[in-house]
Amino acid sequence: MATRRTKKSVAATDAAPALIYIHGVGRHAMPIKQQWDLALFGRDKGQQSAMAYWSDLVHSDLGGPNAKHMAKGLEQAGDWRARLDTATRAKLQAFEGELARELDVEAILQGSGPRGPGKKVLPLPAWARKPLTKAFLKSFIADTSAYFFAPGMRERIQERLRDQLLGAGDRPVTLVAHSQGSIVAYDVLSHANNKLKADIDHLVTIGSPLGVQEIQDMLEGKTLKVPECVRRWSNFADPMDPVALDKAIGNDYAPNKRGTHIRDDVIFNKKTRLSFEFNPHSAVGYLAHPRVREAVHASLGEDSMARFVVARDVAELLAADGEQRHSVLIEVLEPGYPALGETAEEVKTIEKEVRQDGKVGLRLEDRVASVAERLRRLVEDEQMAGIDPLRRFVAAKLNAKELQTVADRHRDLRVYAVWKSTLKRKLTDYRSLGVIKADAASASFAADGAGVTWAVLDTGIEADHPHFKDVIEAVYNCTEPGEPKLMKPARDPDGHGSHVAGVIAGRSEPGKEVGPERQKNLRGIAPETRLVVYKVLSDEGEGEDAWIIKALDHIAAHNETATGSRAIQGINLSLGGPFDRTVYGCGFSPICAELRRLWRAGVLVVVACGNEGVLDVQTDAGEVEIHTPMSVGDPANLEECIAVGSVHADRPHLYGISAFSSRGPTSDGRAKPDVVAPGERILSCNSRWKGTKNESYRYDSGTSMAAPHVSGLLAAFLSVRREFRGRPDEVKRLLMETCVDLGRDRYHQGRGMPNLMQMLMKV
Repeated sequence: MATRRTKKSVAATDAAPALIYIHGVGRHAMPIKQQWDLALFGRDKGQQSAMAYWSDLVHSDLGGPNAKHMAKGLEQAGDWRARLDTATRAKLQAFEGELARELDVEAILQGSGPRGPGKKVLPLPAWARKPLTKAFLKSFIADTSAYFFAPGMRERIQERLRDQLLGAGDRPVTLVAHSQGSIVAYDVLSHANNKLKADIDHLVTIGSPLGVQEIQDMLEGKTLKVPECVRRWSNFADPMDPVALDKAIGNDYAPNKRGTHIRDDVIFNKKTRLSFEFNPHSAVGYLAHPRVREAVHASLGEDSMARFVVARDVAELLAADGEQRHSVLIEVLEPGYPALGETAEEVKTIEKEVRQDGKVGLRLEDRVASVAERLRRLVEDEQMAGIDPLRRFVAAKLNAKELQTVADRHRDLRVYAVWKSTLKRKLTDYRSLGVIKADAASASFAADGAGVTWAVLDTGIEADHPHFKDVIEAVYNCTEPGEPKLMKPARDPDGHGSHVAGVIAGRSEPGKEVGPERQKNLRGIAPETRLVVYKVLSDEGEGEDAWIIKALDHIAAHNETATGSRAIQGINLSLGGPFDRTVYGCGFSPICAELRRLWRAGVLVVVACGNEGVLDVQTDAGEVEIHTPMSVGDPANLEECIAVGSVHADRPHLYGISAFSSRGPTSDGRAKPDVVAPGERILSCNSRWKGTKNESYRYDSGTSMAAPHVSGLLAAFLSVRREFRGRPDEVKRLLMETCVDLGRDRYHQGRGMPNLMQMLMKV
């Protein structure tokens, strides 16, 4: 068994562990160290990490880390192959030929089947596969050949790593090696002498070619084994990485005398490849993977949840090539709060200088405006960057170079963190009125929503639909840069927002037959409720966190100046997206933080739970459906909201929870959903009603339809019990205490189905 150095023994040396990187093949510039820091930690580690940089030795036009090394790199200008003697040149040609055959270059380029055990071609379309593979293999073979055959190159590259190891002194080292860097690390560590005194607490190799036979034949040493100075060795490989041909190298290298063996881990970094260009060999893509981060953090005694500047999913974007832009939210530091690495005294000094010089205002809105203005000067294309100041954030579309600049200058810019503006999607007879007792409440208490205003954040609304006569207060577009703009005329090509809004408020034309079954007198749950509609999803039903936060900012600002019935009492969010536990705590994403602020300011927040309750899985017996627990999305996982699942509209006690409705608990163990409401085959407004016969209404299903049932119910409640306006915690408690238990699991049904009559009679 490998020995593990305990925290106590490390502390006894009175020195923190050292972190050293060594990069792989390719033309790398010096900022690569900062990129690796951001991918692993979300912040620049400064002097706490170091890069054994050698790219300038092979590519002489690149600047090296110092004049001495740069001079050595420049000596390599010209074709080193031409200076080889005949025998060495023949060996080089044989090596490159064997390596090309081992990698099966032609098979990969042509997309044909595997050539040998464990060797699989990239399952990519030809347009993506060919340029990607050519770039990888051309660089890999060329740089690796230079390492093994260029005169003096092997020793010079190794010297770069030895210099960093000597600089670590007696401290235990965590060494992270990518691609060809793992070859260099193995050579150096296998011949560590008394002068070097290497103590490698953890060797982490990523995308390593150490399993390739032709590489093994060129390694220094007679036998393949774990170097004696290595206490732990973790090897990570992507199944689509053409350089890490052998994904498991542990069976090739014998344990050392300590008993240290290689722990192989195949990781499928799907998210990185789907976010931008295919790049399964990318170092940043590996380092941003949760399992790689956890391995490095553990060996350094780092808190994996420590504060960062760049979120993990944003750090992945630093591996992108070219000018591809990515939607991000730049959170601005509030006055009085320190940037990462600052002390309280430094903050006081900065703010004193601000007061004296007026460089950046002390108010948050001044800081946001300042960050937006400085970003406009930093970006290469202001129009493409789409810089959009919000209340606490600046939304922008930045490329990898611009993201790196923001990360490097976060203290000067007064940036707290850079988050990904993640994608949110819509979650797709008012016969359900009786199910939640809204019809009885209307007859007994006149609970119709009069005097209450509700916001609907969705795809917009078809404002001239007869159903919405006299209930729409305003419609704003939040999908374009700048302040929310009034939409005149207000349209909803997608139709989702109109369907959702129609469940909450409005009514059909009196006596007119409408809908697919020629119904009469259709109405929303609270027909007199006034609606303020925010278009935060595109005409295709997709939107960014930034657009939603812009609407939330506008609601907060509106309520700060509004009085009485003009204030917005609640909001409906029939939208959501996935939750990534490696980026933020459950219920603590940027959008959740802004919803929490609104809730605490007195606004009820109703969110659809999600439609991820069923997952299609391909098996040997064909495709089967499995029900998925812990499938509640973001922002429904927020505690300060009412998360709504779906039940059958006619027979909820018999049929129970809809199969598609997302289940709890949340990933941190809290009970969700809070309640369930009718969400199957709900009849509501058809945005494409013009020119159709009796089709001004249509059926739709989803938790998107369940959430507005609860929004309408709460609006009806507040229209009667006005003293509960601005008291969301008490309203939520009443709602849940008066629910009808459907006899289903708590993580499926929440507290059950709301009952407006019971709610009104309890107070």
